[in-house]
Amino acid sequence: MNASGAPPPDVFVSYAREDRPLAEQLAQALGASGLRVWWDRDLAAGSEFTAVIEAKLLGAAVVIVLWSTESARSSFVRDESSRALKTGKLLPVRIEDVELPLGFGQLHTLDLLDWDGDAGDDLFQTLLFEVRQKQGQGQPPERPRLSRKWPRRSTLMTAAALALALGGSATWYARDQRQSEAAAQAEANRHFRAGLDQQYASPAQLETALNEYLSALELRPAHARARYYLGHVYAQTSKPGDALDAFKRALAATEAPLDRSQRVEAERQVLTLAVVKGEATPITRVDASPVPVKSMTGLASGAEPGVSATTTANVDPTAADAAPKQPPRTDPPQASVAPIARSVEGLFDDNKERRINATTSLVLDPQALSDAVPVAVRKASQALEGGPAAMDASASSGVVNTLVLLQSALPGTLQVNRPAIEQLLDAAEPLGDYTAKQVGKVRELLKQAAVRKPVAYLQIANEAQRPIAEAVAAKLRSFGYEAPGIELVGERAPDTTQVRVQGKSDRSYARWVTKVVGEAVNAQPASSGLRNAKPRTDTYEIWLGRSLCAPGGLVLAGCKKA
Repeated sequence: MNASGAPPPDVFVSYAREDRPLAEQLAQALGASGLRVWWDRDLAAGSEFTAVIEAKLLGAAVVIVLWSTESARSSFVRDESSRALKTGKLLPVRIEDVELPLGFGQLHTLDLLDWDGDAGDDLFQTLLFEVRQKQGQGQPPERPRLSRKWPRRSTLMTAAALALALGGSATWYARDQRQSEAAAQAEANRHFRAGLDQQYASPAQLETALNEYLSALELRPAHARARYYLGHVYAQTSKPGDALDAFKRALAATEAPLDRSQRVEAERQVLTLAVVKGEATPITRVDASPVPVKSMTGLASGAEPGVSATTTANVDPTAADAAPKQPPRTDPPQASVAPIARSVEGLFDDNKERRINATTSLVLDPQALSDAVPVAVRKASQALEGGPAAMDASASSGVVNTLVLLQSALPGTLQVNRPAIEQLLDAAEPLGDYTAKQVGKVRELLKQAAVRKPVAYLQIANEAQRPIAEAVAAKLRSFGYEAPGIELVGERAPDTTQVRVQGKSDRSYARWVTKVVGEAVNAQPASSGLRNAKPRTDTYEIWLGRSLCAPGGLVLAGCKKA
């Protein structure tokens, strides 16, 4: 018996609110079989949701979890399932053909995929047998005799009495609904504030904050601020698609609306995350092996003025692959150094809101990310020089924000800054469990970065350009790049030579690649970014322009003669 005097339930039913009709059918069928069933319809108006649910779950003999697309996404359902699993009470049931969340996929799971509420159905009888088994009753139950779903109304009830009864029920239902709405709103705000506390913490606890925001949104889907801060968490944990959806829905939501500065920030992030219409499709092909470099005897000695001899010289790709050099890099132009430094300062700002905005902005900015990393690593290392005791909240948060930035970087950026990053990780690890966890993530990315080479794809407009493209490919391979086979694209090539940088690929590498290509074609190529691209390693596209080696266009000594 519990404190209220009521016996504990035999069965607790956990489900997503979208699956409420089926949960109700199941509760009725189990109840008709003689079981005491509790589901959240039985919550008293104004009660403390979490306290009551926890008490009923812990008191129940069996916890049935109804797995569907929606419940698999529900933090409430996952939490209830985890607690039931720990206490040995869990009975998972699929009501849709879905993949179960991590940690539950290996458990024996029953199916009610096509169940229509019939208690005589074999699917339900199997479930009922499993419930009895968990209660310690090994014998299968007898098939219950079900009464009609709706009892036959007495012929003595007059129409007036029925109307009066229904009117009273409607009044009670409306009052109960208002009380439930108020309780749900209060509970959602509690989760939102808890999420904000975790995100504002020093250091920020992003995973915990995410779960609190999701819990708030399950109760109040139109909570604009919960969606806004959830967008920041998604962005900082490398989920750009989810971040874009969260920021869009925050702008459209009506409950707990954003203030002016938050709307401006959300609109800015939507523009940053949105797919760029009309942008060229990124190249994703991977060839089994590079095309052998043909002999170009005399090309280096006869190169046009301004073309580097090392670029056009004959290079043995086998030898280059055997002992690749570290890919060279070129520092950012002086004009961009000060803006990058100001952006990094935001990671360590005294204002919590500005820290969040600065971190999200740098994580999502493919142009600035790789150049900001060495500046942020240097500043974080300086903050750690006096040890943890000498750090204030903004410095501690700045260190974690730097670790978040590193988790968004591609392998080239991590490789270029490896020694400084490793020193930072050693110094940051003692700051606490959460910081140590972020350090571990960066260490794993560094390990992967060591075996991921940058990739350069070469496209030519005509066969006369092939020797130049092969020389460029050979030089890139000699410095550790993968350069898959050269592709003849014809009229798809641009008018003039271009270097396209995919996504967050390291810009210091890109500047060097652009320099190499410029030397090869004796002209400065245009450089642009492909923001829609999401490469796993630093990827660059080299497109030789149609005018190069073409009749009436720019003809170099390296062009293949007809």
